[in-house]
Amino acid sequence: MDKKGRNMAQRRMIDIHMHLIPGVDDGAYDRSMAETMLVMAHMQGVRAIFATPHSSAFFYGHARVQEQFQALRSWLDATPLDMGLYLGCEVRCLPDGMESTLTALRQGILPTLNGARYVLTEFQTGVLPADAVRMTGRLLEEGWIPVVAHVERYPALFDGHTVRELTERGCLMQINAYSLEGESNEGITGAARGLLHEGLVTFLGSDAHRMDHRPPDVRTGLDYVYATCGRAYADAVAFGNAQKLLLCR
Repeated sequence: MDKKGRNMAQRRMIDIHMHLIPGVDDGAYDRSMAETMLVMAHMQGVRAIFATPHSSAFFYGHARVQEQFQALRSWLDATPLDMGLYLGCEVRCLPDGMESTLTALRQGILPTLNGARYVLTEFQTGVLPADAVRMTGRLLEEGWIPVVAHVERYPALFDGHTVRELTERGCLMQINAYSLEGESNEGITGAARGLLHEGLVTFLGSDAHRMDHRPPDVRTGLDYVYATCGRAYADAVAFGNAQKLLLCR
């Protein structure tokens, strides 16, 4: 194996954003598809996954989410795949709904990432900068750490200062691996790459949904990270930062 091949074989990733739990949101249709997604992710170097259904899955079927998650983890434990599976939620934050969201977090209705203080935070695509600052500010005031999900997909935040302001206030940024390579929208790709090269990215995710819509294909994005960033930063973004997250409960 040549040097490039050895480097690729050594790469690994912790995926903090995947709609893996079957039949609870617009993610995997069934157990068979979820299992296929786990195998596909493992083949590409993913060694831990946060299963993050949308908020609605927990509001309308909390027990079902837990049941399906535990069944999937039991299946994974019975396989030879060396992969961890952890529960989270892509928490939908709306300008006029933050108090109910905060109540649901306090009550444990909406789970944080692996039970830590980190909240995978989703906005509407057209979120305004002032609303993003205010909503994340409310999370921070209550002791939660916002992890802004697929931040590259919020065009209004790329106004020259808002993303950096959010990070300076204590927010963390997650980008989708496919946004770096494979995304058809050049604006999204440019935003993701710009964040990466400014050193503002904390975590990678696949935001995988189904095998027929955004499968867990992270390989080209991961290649881009390692080809264009220093090794220490690439390791931190790919798995190191998320590894610390797993330990801080």
